[in-house]
Amino acid sequence: MDSLTFISDICGQLKKLKRTGWVRHNIPLPESDSDHMHRCAMCALLLTQPPDPRDDYSSPSNQKFHPSKINTTKLLRMAVTHDLCESIAGDITPHCDSGLIASKYDKEEEAMKKIRGIVGDPLGLELFELWKEYEEQETVEALYCKDIDKFEMIVQGYEYEKEHLQHKQKEEESNGGESDEKRQKIKEEEAHKKDVRNEPLRGFFVSTNKAIKSPLFRRLDKELRERREVMLQEKGWSVTEEERQQD
Repeated sequence: MDSLTFISDICGQLKKLKRTGWVRHNIPLPESDSDHMHRCAMCALLLTQPPDPRDDYSSPSNQKFHPSKINTTKLLRMAVTHDLCESIAGDITPHCDSGLIASKYDKEEEAMKKIRGIVGDPLGLELFELWKEYEEQETVEALYCKDIDKFEMIVQGYEYEKEHLQHKQKEEESNGGESDEKRQKIKEEEAHKKDVRNEPLRGFFVSTNKAIKSPLFRRLDKELRERREVMLQEKGWSVTEEERQQD
């Protein structure tokens, strides 16, 4: 057991590891894994509240999500540790090298075994089992944690757009005075850079439009997307149907 190495090297690396998706989109000062998991934990705490009357748990597919049926302690511990493996394995996303994507599970499992060895049991075993439960997506706590993971991501995406995305007219004016050929080249270069300052983070919202299953986080997801649409319209940008929540 080496508690100091766990706290300093493993947890410390999570504070330095910038989330891959945001780095790819040239986000200024992108969040770290620790930033992400901290707000995930705050989301998990919402399940300790009485159920909101706006959330319908009556259907057979939704009954399991009722807050009274959730082990909120387990969910909180899962939420604050679900990406712990990335301190060693890195943040591997669907846009990474195909070889990395194919080996993602194995790399993360090996990382969690190593972390278990550093921490020592029983905590090491608990961390490994929480990670495995989250990956298998069979328990309601794991399903909730996945909802939270996706929801926190789009909250962060909305905040980056709100802070950094230029008004469309200003973005177009910034390319004024250039020839059509030059403007086209600039647009192609900007598209290649995937810079949040000149294009909304559409892909994050399209890829999650059906991802969230629980009534609570589906409601919050819909509210966020509606708020985002108003914000983008105020900046002169449109929203595609795919970026809205889908049934």
